[in-house]
Amino acid sequence: MKKWILLLLVATTLQVTAQNPWQRAVINYSRQTYHSGNQNWQIGQSKEGWMYFANNSGLLEYDGTNWSTYPLPGNTKVRSVLPGSDTIYVGALGQFGRFVRNNKGKMAYQELSGKMGQKGQVNIWYIHRIGNDVFFQSDNAFYINDYKTRLACEPGVHYSTVVYNRLYITSYKGLSVLVGKKFVPLEGIDIRKTSNIVAILPWQQKLLLVTSNNGLYLYSNNRLQPFNVADNKLSGGIQLSCAALSGSMLALGTLQDGVILMDLRTNTIDRISTNNGLQNKTVLSTAFDNDQNLWLALDNGLDCIQLSSPMRFLNSRQSPIGSGNCSITYQGKLYFGTNQGLYVMEGNHIRFVEGTGSQVLCLDTIGGQLFCGGRQFFMNINGSRITHYDNRGVWGVRALSRHPDVLLTSSYWGLRLMKQLSQGWKIAEKVKGADISAKTFYIEELTDAIWVANKEKGLYRLTLSNDLLNVKSKKCYNSAALPKGDNVYITKIDGEMVIASRQGLFRYDATHDQLVRHFALEQQLGGQTAYTYIYQSSDGCIWYATDGAMHVSKDHVHHSYLNDCLMEDFENVSFTNHHQAVIGTEDGFALLENQQSQDTARLIQPYIRRIVIGNNTDTLYYKAETPQIKWGNNSLRFEYSANSYDPTQTIRFSYWLEGSEEQEWSQPTRLHIKEYTNLPEGHYTYHVRVITANGSKSGETCFEFTILPPWYRTWWAYTLYIITILIAICTLYRRLVQSRQRLIQEKDEQIENLEEEKLEIELRARQDELVRSRMNIVRKNEMLQEIKKTAVSINNGLSEENLPAIKRRVVRLIGQIDTNIEHDEDLEAFRSEFDSVHHNFLKTLGERYPQLSHKEKMLCAYIRMNLMSKEIAPLLNISIRGVEIARYRIRQKFALSQKDSLTDFLQAL
Repeated sequence: MKKWILLLLVATTLQVTAQNPWQRAVINYSRQTYHSGNQNWQIGQSKEGWMYFANNSGLLEYDGTNWSTYPLPGNTKVRSVLPGSDTIYVGALGQFGRFVRNNKGKMAYQELSGKMGQKGQVNIWYIHRIGNDVFFQSDNAFYINDYKTRLACEPGVHYSTVVYNRLYITSYKGLSVLVGKKFVPLEGIDIRKTSNIVAILPWQQKLLLVTSNNGLYLYSNNRLQPFNVADNKLSGGIQLSCAALSGSMLALGTLQDGVILMDLRTNTIDRISTNNGLQNKTVLSTAFDNDQNLWLALDNGLDCIQLSSPMRFLNSRQSPIGSGNCSITYQGKLYFGTNQGLYVMEGNHIRFVEGTGSQVLCLDTIGGQLFCGGRQFFMNINGSRITHYDNRGVWGVRALSRHPDVLLTSSYWGLRLMKQLSQGWKIAEKVKGADISAKTFYIEELTDAIWVANKEKGLYRLTLSNDLLNVKSKKCYNSAALPKGDNVYITKIDGEMVIASRQGLFRYDATHDQLVRHFALEQQLGGQTAYTYIYQSSDGCIWYATDGAMHVSKDHVHHSYLNDCLMEDFENVSFTNHHQAVIGTEDGFALLENQQSQDTARLIQPYIRRIVIGNNTDTLYYKAETPQIKWGNNSLRFEYSANSYDPTQTIRFSYWLEGSEEQEWSQPTRLHIKEYTNLPEGHYTYHVRVITANGSKSGETCFEFTILPPWYRTWWAYTLYIITILIAICTLYRRLVQSRQRLIQEKDEQIENLEEEKLEIELRARQDELVRSRMNIVRKNEMLQEIKKTAVSINNGLSEENLPAIKRRVVRLIGQIDTNIEHDEDLEAFRSEFDSVHHNFLKTLGERYPQLSHKEKMLCAYIRMNLMSKEIAPLLNISIRGVEIARYRIRQKFALSQKDSLTDFLQAL
């Protein structure tokens, strides 16, 4: 929260006379606050309620929370400003133009002056709007909208304005009005009186002319007459520099005396200068805002006077009375207890009470007498008589209903009695066992039980002995719900004892001898929150301090005042004889003249000023179309403000991100920033509204945006996924088909292999059969050869003596054997069987090589069957050597080289 100062005129002496010690609230904005140039020349307010100032360093903007400066090219000084709708027109030394807010909320400057000649010597002092045209006033001409349209006027124009939709100018020739495209002098104007006009204002269908040092005039029907002012000094010795009018309130800025406030209906005058609030005496421009606050552009800084505030303030820069610890009205006088001592106000006079030069801790009235306790003193005021006691650090004085002649005091060292004697009240004994330094001190009316509270030791209820000298019983009432460590405040609300704490409100349940939460009262007031003070006034209003402000509630209507101004642990309120509330503040005291809350005067509108996306400074503007934000930037920070310029007013915000997990509005908070991180994709609407001090909902604004899904969850990604899945399915299907085909092929191959193996087995079996058959033939032939040999031997061994018949029989036997050795049917059967197994090998061999003999063909057959030479020899009835020779002859007939294999050749045939 910005530092602000509420100031009041109090004289440097101990007793002064002031026109009114209760002064208006003045908020000071120094260069260190707004971080821009010292001089401010003109003031304007946009339709959003934001304030704009023509500053030496550029265009200065204030939205109630943040200050921003927008420099011009060349860093020229801005002399004039005219806010429009998202367009702020500015005039400066040598140029004029406009700032236009782009779709991200950033101000972009557009120069309109062009080359208007001798730019360095031309100042644009005023800017006006009439209809759709914007007039830029220099020293001797007007430029309409831009440099292309120039309207000449008398040289030496020092002021211009628009009143009743007509453009008026003042120069050394007097007062003129624009008629068509020419300036026409007004009739009935005394140039000697009006040559130094600083303002022309509308008043009761007339022109109110404000001159620099000749006073005020009214002009109507070609007639000029003085405007009488209650303060005769206004026309003498005061040099006016500017003026502004709102309703009947006229603000006159001066060069050396601050600002003069004049109510034109009541003819009353109020003066505010450096002695009662302003930073600087030189006022260069004045303007009222929409809340009737008066803004002053100073030679060094900016000030805002809260004219519509119901608060008046008692403090001073030159002679501060100190922080407001307590106050009370006694015998028509208002006493102020501060950290510097005791002060008393009688009428408009404030004086210091001697002997109280230390912090005041309490002010209590009992039996028509005033008791004042301080760190270093304790005193009794009875009319004009003051009695000091030898007691220090007194927190409070209370009466005992059962002992009217005894008072009980609470001090740093515990409880102590005071007894009433004939000569007055006297300090008596200490109460033994009650050595607690009790800032909070409360006595039950019916039982005289004493409640004392200490921040460190806790909250206790004490009962005293009949002689009041000893503590009879003592019980601590702290618990998990009400822990030690914080101050509490005890008072009576609607006849019931109520304890205010930072954990909420509590009441005493005498039946169960315990403290319980006071839910009913919390619901009536500010809910379950931190209460640091509570009090009920005689009119039934409940005053309570929470969230750094003083609140008042009656009949469920709430008002709030003095935000961030109260004295922590010393919050207090008292009342004057006129039922005005006096509230202690850090800088003194505030007087609430009435309980009408200023925050109900108009609708306070929140504005989203900046939206930061991701982890950088990229911004979105709340007026832009619904943006689509990339997934990588799904963390957003919203910065917002409210168009309220009263720092004593409690403005809180409530927000809701529609479309997220938030199902309802947030609890009101004074923070102006809300961050969201890692938002999932979707459409969102961020709502923010203002909650006033009385709990009512003021303006609301919203911002729609869309968080795009990550690339892997976009429509084209899903399309890619579908295509990929389809491709995968097709690929899988193809692989399944191929796998099935491969299985079928493998099965076919296995079957084929099995068949081949079967055929091979059969082939081998048949080959074995052929070999066995051929071997049988060979063995038969061999046997027959042996028989033949035997028969021949027999035949040769027979002599002639043998009978011829035996010889004939032997010859016949030999012939039969020869016939059986090479029987054609056996050979034919072998060839047929061999060809069936070896694909007509012998037939093919005979066709290709007809020169082969029968035995050579048989040799080829045996070679194809992979028989060795020693196996072949008996089959052909030849020797092994004969087989080798036959193989050689066959190679020659086949024309094979030495490298060629006969077996391979026959296998391939």
